[in-house]
Amino acid sequence: MPPITPILHILEQKYYNKDMAKRTLISTRDLKKSYGKRDSKFDALRGINLDIEEGESVAIVGKSGSGKSTLMHLLALLDRPTSGEIRLKGTNTSKLKAKRLNTLRNKQFGFVFQSFFMNSNDTVLNNVILPLKIAGVGYRERRRRALAALKTVGLEDKARNKANDLSGGQKQRVCIARAIVNNPKVIFADEPTGNLDSGTGEKIQELLFGLNEEKGITLIIVTHDEDLAAKCKRQVRVSDGLIISDSKNAELVDFTDDEDDEIDDWEAKEIRQGHTLAEDLDADGIREYNSIHRIDVDEEEGDN
Repeated sequence: MPPITPILHILEQKYYNKDMAKRTLISTRDLKKSYGKRDSKFDALRGINLDIEEGESVAIVGKSGSGKSTLMHLLALLDRPTSGEIRLKGTNTSKLKAKRLNTLRNKQFGFVFQSFFMNSNDTVLNNVILPLKIAGVGYRERRRRALAALKTVGLEDKARNKANDLSGGQKQRVCIARAIVNNPKVIFADEPTGNLDSGTGEKIQELLFGLNEEKGITLIIVTHDEDLAAKCKRQVRVSDGLIISDSKNAELVDFTDDEDDEIDDWEAKEIRQGHTLAEDLDADGIREYNSIHRIDVDEEEGDN
C-alpha cells in the first residue's frame, strides 16, 4: 500500500489547481505587442505573464510610456497582441472572431476613462443606455436598468439633464453608471480621477472600490497615482514593457543604469507614437465609445 501523505498531497494539489483555474478570470502568457516595422519598430510589451482573479482590485502602475496602457488595452480586448495568449475564463481569445470579441467585451467589461467619452448633447439617461442598446436589450428594460445604475451612483435625479450640464465629478459618475449597466465582470478604469479635484476624486474612488467590494466586480485600474494604486489590493508595476514587480509575490527586477537609459529612450518613443488607451480613441464624444465596441447603433424612436 503506498504511503498516504504523498497521495493526500497529490489530491490537495489537484483540487487546489482546479479551484485556482475556476477563480482566474483573465490570464496572459508571453504577451507581446509591437508597433511599426524595421527601423521604426518598438516593443510596447515584451512578454507579460499575468493572472487576475475574480473580484480582485488591481492597479497597473508605471510611468508614461511604460506599456501600462498598452497592457490594459490588450486585457480589455480592444486590440490583439502581436504574439502570446490572453484567456478569459479559460477561453483563448485569440481564436475568437471580431464579432464574438465585440459581444464578449460589451457583456463582460465596463469602461471608465479619464476623458469621459460621452455625448455631451444627449441626456444622461441616453448615455448610460448605450451599452444596452448595443446588446439589443428592449427599450423598457434598458431604461429600467439605466435608471437603476444611475441610482447606484446617486444621479437618478439627473437622468433628463444634458450631459454637458454636469460637473466633472458627475460626468465620471455617469461613466461609472454606464460601465455597470450591463452587470460586467470587470471594470477597466484608465486614470479615472485624473481630471478631477482631490475631493471629487476621493468620492469616485469610494464608488469604484465599493462596487468591487460589495458586488464583486473585478477592478483593473491604470494609473500613475501612487495613492490610488495603494488602495488596490494588488499593484502590478510595468516598465519597458515588462512587469518588474507584483505586490502579491513581491517579485522585483533591478535595472542597471544603462537599462534605465534604454527605458527612458523607449518611453519617449512610445509617447511620440501616442499609445495610451484614451488617445487610441477618437476625441469626439460618443463615437469613441461606439468605436470600443465596433458597432454602429441607429437611434430608435422614444429614446430621446
